[in-house]
Amino acid sequence: MNGGHLQLALRDLRGEFSHPVTLAALAGVAVVVGISGPFGTLDAFSLLPRLGYWALVVPLTYGAGFLGTLAMRPYLPRGPHALNIALRAALAALGSAIAVALVLGILNTGLGLNLGGARDLALGFAAVYVICLVIETVGTVLHTHAATAGIAGTAPKTPALLSRLPLEKHGTLLAITAEDHYIIIITTKGREMLLMRLADAMQEAAPITGLQIHRSHWVALAGVASVARLGDGAEALLINGDRLPIARARMNDARAAGLLPRKGN
Repeated sequence: MNGGHLQLALRDLRGEFSHPVTLAALAGVAVVVGISGPFGTLDAFSLLPRLGYWALVVPLTYGAGFLGTLAMRPYLPRGPHALNIALRAALAALGSAIAVALVLGILNTGLGLNLGGARDLALGFAAVYVICLVIETVGTVLHTHAATAGIAGTAPKTPALLSRLPLEKHGTLLAITAEDHYIIIITTKGREMLLMRLADAMQEAAPITGLQIHRSHWVALAGVASVARLGDGAEALLINGDRLPIARARMNDARAAGLLPRKGN
């Protein structure tokens, strides 16, 4: 995960932890596993320390799994075929399980805990992987179904580009920006970084009407709140508050699209 991808991943993770539903779910899980004491913690702790242990472990492993899945996402196969769906779920679960196992290993070592030998650790990792696999399979199937459902005739109701995003990011497409070999897709529900060419992403933005305003930026015309002149170029303010530059070489295109007044007006 490069610096830009990591920055977006951390921003998304902060968003996850800001949702009251997510926090309530994590608290509920922490209480349930704190009382039941899985993975040897029932014998290792009394009730209150066990609840404290899981209150720490649950959000940490949730965050680690979230980042592990994001780290794998650029390398996952695409498409609605059953084999691609299975591979996406299996590989995403692997990234999530490895991240969770690393966090647990570091945490338990730091606390001086020994919750089993090599066999127990292997069984524990297998259990973590199965849990991650179930979660990823359900999410992948729902995501694929949402991306392929509701197609009428030959024209998709939503851009094909949105099918590449996690379900929670399926808002209105606002902009696409290029960063090294990646693109950042900006919607009203957030942003996602993908390993993809800007030219290919702009093609998949159809049928949204948009304009390339810079060699690194494309905007949906409906997503532009206002445009202000800036030196020889201009700057587009999106409805989500983001600002993207309009290159001097693209000024005539911006005028033709109605983003700027025509000369003489």
